[in-house]
Amino acid sequence: MNPNKRLEDRNKPLKRIRSLIVILFMILGLNIIYYVVFQSDNLVVNDYNPRLQAIENSVIRGDILDSKGHILATSKIENNQQIRMYPYGSLFAHVIGYMGYGKTGVEAYSYLDLIRTKENLWDKFMEGFTNDLPKGHSVVTTLDLDLQQLGRTLLGNNKGAIVAIEPKTGRILAMVSTPDYDPNNISTNYSAYLKDEASATLLNRGTQGLYPPGSTFKILTALAYMQNHEAGDFSYECLGKDTFGEKTIHCYNNTVHGNVTLEEAFALSCNTSFAHIGEKLDMALLHNLAEMFGYNQKIQLELETSMSRYGIENQQSNSERAETVIGQGKTLVTPLNNAMMVSILANNGHLIKPYIVSQVIAEDASVIREQKIIDTGRVLSEAHVTLIESYMKKTSEEGTAKQLNNSQYTVASKTGSADNSTGAAHAWYVGYAPIEEPKIALAIIVENVGTGSTHAVPIAKALLDAYLIEK
Repeated sequence: MNPNKRLEDRNKPLKRIRSLIVILFMILGLNIIYYVVFQSDNLVVNDYNPRLQAIENSVIRGDILDSKGHILATSKIENNQQIRMYPYGSLFAHVIGYMGYGKTGVEAYSYLDLIRTKENLWDKFMEGFTNDLPKGHSVVTTLDLDLQQLGRTLLGNNKGAIVAIEPKTGRILAMVSTPDYDPNNISTNYSAYLKDEASATLLNRGTQGLYPPGSTFKILTALAYMQNHEAGDFSYECLGKDTFGEKTIHCYNNTVHGNVTLEEAFALSCNTSFAHIGEKLDMALLHNLAEMFGYNQKIQLELETSMSRYGIENQQSNSERAETVIGQGKTLVTPLNNAMMVSILANNGHLIKPYIVSQVIAEDASVIREQKIIDTGRVLSEAHVTLIESYMKKTSEEGTAKQLNNSQYTVASKTGSADNSTGAAHAWYVGYAPIEEPKIALAIIVENVGTGSTHAVPIAKALLDAYLIEK
């Protein structure tokens, strides 16, 4: 045999080993690149990271501020320990969150920003000669302290939530959830909160609470009907109640509305009229429209969110269709999603992504990062926005939200009273104002108190007056 051939045969295993080693190093290198580029932040904030405590102790966490510079969370050194403090106690608990038993809210979302610093090499060198710790970046939120305080006062001892959005930008102006808790004392009361399942104190009802939408869903039902029907041709004789399949649908207090147009049925929140619409409606179209408005979609926000649910199929019974189109049945929605729904209408059919963290700023007040307005595209035609807006305006002038009728600003509204298995109806209000140039969109829910007209509309009026007149 040729000597060169024998040598080549002997070298084949070595070549395979070398190739294998090269491949393994390439895999290792790619993994390192992946974790450094894409997963480094996740690794740093992972509770199992042994260096996490050392990182936290080497910097004073930055502040969390409202949109006007009020300090919502800050840190101080006491007995060589860093103490996190929340000057407004329970007021922003569900949105700002807490540190201690894990991390929640903006505290969790902005964790890395709050412990990052804008130091150069000279600053780091000089630290060795002082006892001063650097301060992390601060986070500026979109929240309005005055609006938040008023919303919390208006909810009082009720369970519920308020979400207020600036439609043109997506800035969340207020997010109130009750009952609430004091994050300054979370370590003392955490176990008690967990045990009290009935109160669900730790739950952010604004983003995670799932409720039947009640008559607020009639906005989507009316819009779906408009897709394939001439709205002006609609007419129905309301007798206060009617039977659809095996289900008898009642208007509130069995009120007889008589012969109504679609606009009148909407403004008066006539359940039987809308159940009648359900008999004619393309339910697949309603399903698609609901998903375009956020149902069955995960809303991306700085906080944990629950997914609103719309689950009826096109072939369901008449009774199920009737319940669905009036916002009952299996449909569930978060207050955040309902606020986004009316914000879309306020934006002439465009969905602007909501957000809470507007800026990250260094200790010297220089801006490290700023959130941009994100228009995700058109959801609804201008013609349909104009038509449904006119219905919502009539609701504020002559319908179930007529307490909002005033000479200083115009309002587009829809109320709701959502039946549920836990007691009296949940009271809903959704709307925006002023109609000509919307500055605020609202979703309000008050649990187990009765009608939206009686219990949610007065809250909306107080908030709108404060934000649009008294501001």
